[in-house]
Amino acid sequence: MNVGVKVARQVRTAEHAIDQAMIEVCKLIQTALEGRLEARLAAEVGQAALEDIVTGLNRLATVRAAVAAGHAGLSTVADNHAIGWRLDGMSENKSIPQASSTASSGVLHLAA
Repeated sequence: MNVGVKVARQVRTAEHAIDQAMIEVCKLIQTALEGRLEARLAAEVGQAALEDIVTGLNRLATVRAAVAAGHAGLSTVADNHAIGWRLDGMSENKSIPQASSTASSGVLHLAA
């Protein structure tokens, strides 16, 4: 039970950290775009840098999906081996996965 709870807490901490990183990158993109407009610079100014930052955001989204899939896998392992992992207190609401035409959309659905 102790190990399961520790792992569950760390999964949640990791998921929240990824979300926070994505939020900060989104703020960076917004601030950079607003700064370009405020400075009255052409759209091409800083375009390569913006593309790099957006690529980083996309990679964070991939990490988020992988951690969410791992979360689901760990809960299955815990259930299969009778490892207690349920946390006390308020839990996060989860969406009910729906059938989809693409396999990855299910992972993204769980990540949301």
